[in-house]
Amino acid sequence: MAEYPYTMNSGGIPKFLKHIKESGVPTKVTVKYLTSVGFASSNDRNLVSVLKGIGFLDGSSAPTDLWKRYRGAEDGVVLADAIRAGYPDLFATYPDAELKDDVAITNYIKGHTEYAARTVGFVVKTFKALCAAADFTRDSTARATVQDPKSHVTEQAPVPTASVRTAAVTSTQAAVVNINIALTLPPSDDGKVYEAFFAAMKKHLLE
Repeated sequence: MAEYPYTMNSGGIPKFLKHIKESGVPTKVTVKYLTSVGFASSNDRNLVSVLKGIGFLDGSSAPTDLWKRYRGAEDGVVLADAIRAGYPDLFATYPDAELKDDVAITNYIKGHTEYAARTVGFVVKTFKALCAAADFTRDSTARATVQDPKSHVTEQAPVPTASVRTAAVTSTQAAVVNINIALTLPPSDDGKVYEAFFAAMKKHLLE
C-alpha cells in the first residue's frame, strides 16, 4: 500500500513555506531546527516528512535544489511541480487532483492506504494546504488550450508578416549589402489574398 506524508498541523505549511522564502538555506532541517525557527509544537514535527515527500528535503534532511528554487520568483510553479512529483499515483488518477474536493481525495487515500480515518483526514488536509500555496494555473491553462480549441476566450489573431532578404549589391571587392524588407498584412480568412501577395512579391522583388 502507498504511503503519504502528513502533518497534524496543516496550518503550519503556509507559514513554513513563507519561512523558506524569507530565511537562509539551512544545512539540515531537523526537529531542533524547526524549534529554533518557531515551529516548536510536537504537531509540527512531521513537516520534515512532508518536505521530504515533495522533494524539498533529501533523505538526510538537507534542502534540495527544489527548496532553493522555491525561494525565487517562480515559487508557486516550483511547488506545483513538486506536489505532482510527490503524489504521482494521485495525479495519474486525477490529473487535476488539486481541484478535487475533500471527498474525492479522501476516498482515494482510503482506497490506497491502510490509514485510520483520522490519519486519512490529516493526509487530505496536508495535500490541500500544499495545493493552496501552489500555482497550477500555467500547466492547467496549457491543457485547456490543447483540449478545448473552441474556447470562448477571444484572442487577437496573429498578423502574418512576410520577410524578404536579398543580396542587392556586389562589388568587385566582394562587398555584400543585405536589404531586409518586412511587410505586415491584415488578418484574412481568404487564402487567395496571401497567394496573390506572395506572387506579386516574387515578381517585383525576386525576378
